Amino acid sequence: MPNFKNYPYNLSVIDLDCTRVVDRVDLRDLKEQTILVTGANGLIGSFVADLCCFLNDTFSYNIKLYLTSYSEKENAKRILHCVNREDVKYFSWDCSFPIEQENLPSKIDYTFFCSGYGQPSKFLKDTIKTALINVVGPDSILKYMSENNGGNFLFLSTSEVYGNPSTENIPTPENYEGNSNLENNRASYIASKKLGEVICYEYNKLSKMNVKCARVALSYGPGILKNDGRVLQDFIIKAATFKKIKMLDEGDSIRHYIYISDCVEILLNMTLHGEHFVYNVGGDTEPVSIFGLAQKVGNFFDAQVIPNKNKKSKESIKSAPSRVGLDMTRYRHEFPTYGQNLTSLDKGIENILRWLNLQ
Repeated sequence: MPNFKNYPYNLSVIDLDCTRVVDRVDLRDLKEQTILVTGANGLIGSFVADLCCFLNDTFSYNIKLYLTSYSEKENAKRILHCVNREDVKYFSWDCSFPIEQENLPSKIDYTFFCSGYGQPSKFLKDTIKTALINVVGPDSILKYMSENNGGNFLFLSTSEVYGNPSTENIPTPENYEGNSNLENNRASYIASKKLGEVICYEYNKLSKMNVKCARVALSYGPGILKNDGRVLQDFIIKAATFKKIKMLDEGDSIRHYIYISDCVEILLNMTLHGEHFVYNVGGDTEPVSIFGLAQKVGNFFDAQVIPNKNKKSKESIKSAPSRVGLDMTRYRHEFPTYGQNLTSLDKGIENILRWLNLQ
């Protein structure tokens, strides 16, 4: 991956992670294809973009890559090194509105719909816009593709569609119907992701369309921006800056994180080779409490971790699930080699620090 002199992050980490994905997934179906990545300035979308560029540079895949995000070109900070490439066309798009078709090629072979806010602080800020992003955005692209010889479409949904499952439904399988209501402050995010899935399901009935939904939980890794705002990034910045992590609560909630290259390995396998419509995409080997996560980060900086025993939760963590753990049986059954040499949480955090030039 070429060096970009004004780029504030360490791209060599992404290069190594792209190599990991190439070694594990048969990507030959992507050769000579036209690929659209929405949300290309986000964690998952940017990694997919980098991987496509890596395939072009290293293996001459000749992918024609269309990238879009809400940011104007000069502000797409995560993918600044990509946007001026000859094999890339970038355009800004607010996907709470229908996509402007003049920005699209006549035929899209693959769309990776990675748009939407993954950070609670963002999707709670404008709940109506949050809902429209997950409904209007995918529908407008699916409609365009269905009218132009079809193609493959991946919708990034979320494990939050399950709400706050009871203990007996953790780890949570794909057939769990969910436990949430409209009074939940995260309802616009949860319900719109569910509706987005319904829209995808209906388009998948068309013979020319191959549509998949990925219920992603807690992907992390190199590619996060310094102002990302999610809990792991917040801990890293606090530890690096203040040598102290002041938590929002006591950190009792349990999470299963999944490293970015392991996450994208699943997304590509399900898109290119998967037999099912919907898959869970999450970690299932290394549960950690939020307090334990803070301690792991603190250990890299010799930083003190201070839990907040005040029970009044901030809006961003109010109604958050007490435990997130996905049942990965469906995917593991279909792709039995998955799980060999998964990235540990400690190694993943170390790679983030290298990405941020903090180590």
